[in-house]
Amino acid sequence: MWHISVDKKECKGCGECVDGCPGEVYELIEDKATPVNSEECHGCFTCMELCEEDAITVEDK
Repeated sequence: MWHISVDKKECKGCGECVDGCPGEVYELIEDKATPVNSEECHGCFTCMELCEEDAITVEDK
């Protein structure tokens, strides 16, 4: 299981994590990335790699 956090101050709402996440974990809500299906996280860190703002953290619980 993975713990996902998004720094809303850093997130620019580009949607790269939404488009790139193979588990479809994220949605843009109020122009910010929001993990809505965190139980589907594969722990692949694709979202962290795609986020140019370094706003996403994925950690093993």
